Amino acid sequence: MELNTVQSGIDSRQYLFSFPIQATAQVPADFLVPGGLPPLLAGVFLPQADVDWLGRRKYPARILLLAGQELVIAAHPSAREPPVRVALDRIESLECGRILLLGWIALTWDAGRKRLPFNTTARGPVEAFMEALKSRWLRAAPNLEAGQRDASRLDLKFEYARSAELLCGEIPLVQFFHPSVCQKRRRWGLCRERWLPGDLLAATSRRLLWITERHKGQWERYGTVSHSVPLASITGVRCVWAGRCGELQFAFRCEDSWHVPLREGEEQEAQEFAAAVRARLVT
Repeated sequence: MELNTVQSGIDSRQYLFSFPIQATAQVPADFLVPGGLPPLLAGVFLPQADVDWLGRRKYPARILLLAGQELVIAAHPSAREPPVRVALDRIESLECGRILLLGWIALTWDAGRKRLPFNTTARGPVEAFMEALKSRWLRAAPNLEAGQRDASRLDLKFEYARSAELLCGEIPLVQFFHPSVCQKRRRWGLCRERWLPGDLLAATSRRLLWITERHKGQWERYGTVSHSVPLASITGVRCVWAGRCGELQFAFRCEDSWHVPLREGEEQEAQEFAAAVRARLVT
């Protein structure tokens, strides 16, 4: 590891906002940078968490660097957290959450998993870095035929989330979507509301994408979570149905899986989506 000595007298733990890193010389001086890296393609600084009421911080300041075909994750040395260097072709899945001020990036690869929380205030540099990372990591499928674009109608929230997620030139080929639904029940004279989260699944020219309002089993009115997996990482797709409800299940090489809840009346559409994804895996 090498100490970046271009700057001096800096304590980056005091920085409040994310910012882009376009060259090694722009890494804060108090960070350790791995030696022998190729020129950076993109990078971002993630500030540490605010102090809680006990005077503690939930996570340290970190830098993420995209160098050639490698992702580097390094925490501020005060955290005593070992750096991570992972080749892009080893990354199996990527998760991005944005719920009000709470943001996070979660990566799974063949040797582990890393979750990187951040504050979404001034999140532009984080989004720009993630776009660069996904563009490098997710390879476009060749020779797509014209007219394969899926034109399913989405509500405004999911239309915006999908537009923000798709990369330049990425084409949604087939989709499955159900919006959030409010269930009202009356008991003992009181009306109670229960919201079922919305979900969008899309097989694109680059990946399998899942955008959901579901977080820790709850509906999130003011945010979404997106999950991405290369099509080559999918090992199984099936629609399981029991009674009035079911699941779309996806298995991956990293032994992870997705379980997307289905509602009454969605079995046929879900079966067709599963079959379309399986067809993409063998073409």
